[in-house]
Amino acid sequence: MNGNDAAQTTSAVGELAALIAGLEDKLAGWAESASCWLDSQGKVTGTAVDKFIRPAVEAFLHEPGSLLAGAGFVAAAGLLGAERSYIAWWQGEDMERVDALANFSPQSMSRYVKAEWFKVPMATGLPHVTGPYIDLLCTDEYVLTFTHPIVKDGVLAGVVGMDVTAQMLERTALHILREIAPHAVLVNAEGRSIVCAGADVDAGDVVSLADGAQEFPVGRQFRILSATA
Repeated sequence: MNGNDAAQTTSAVGELAALIAGLEDKLAGWAESASCWLDSQGKVTGTAVDKFIRPAVEAFLHEPGSLLAGAGFVAAAGLLGAERSYIAWWQGEDMERVDALANFSPQSMSRYVKAEWFKVPMATGLPHVTGPYIDLLCTDEYVLTFTHPIVKDGVLAGVVGMDVTAQMLERTALHILREIAPHAVLVNAEGRSIVCAGADVDAGDVVSLADGAQEFPVGRQFRILSATA
């Protein structure tokens, strides 16, 4: 790799890293403000949660150049009542509410607590990215769900999260990956493809680093592979 190619690669990696970091930082800031808000509350109600969460989601979804397909909050059991979860999640430009009827069902908790995007951050206390996976609950598309735990009085109280479709990310990341290599691919922690510069790898495919290829960490959980085996 000559000097010009190396500089181009470094620049492209930095650009994609900044894109991912922007999503992670936005979510971390939101988690902090949500935790502060919960600490200021006595008894937490669904109405109060909606009034706090919805304006933030609306701002995120209508932000110019936003990559988000949806965003919201899911409460841990006990926050709003014993053996009860609560979801305040909206998607799309029209702010369609997701699964609102689940908030009135005592059985609704199980559909969230078993999901990776909820279970992992609640178990570790750390932010997590799930996917790409087919989101049957919301978009019916391949998505990445970024989630971050929030706390009330020092106790885990739920997660805030953001959905990014693989298609939306591809629109922004594809030209960046092509500056790195013709078949460069952005993968998750498990080596599953998210976006590939070439047409030979689809979202969700498991890939590995080719011999002699380069690898670049991006964000907390992603990597760029300049070529795959």
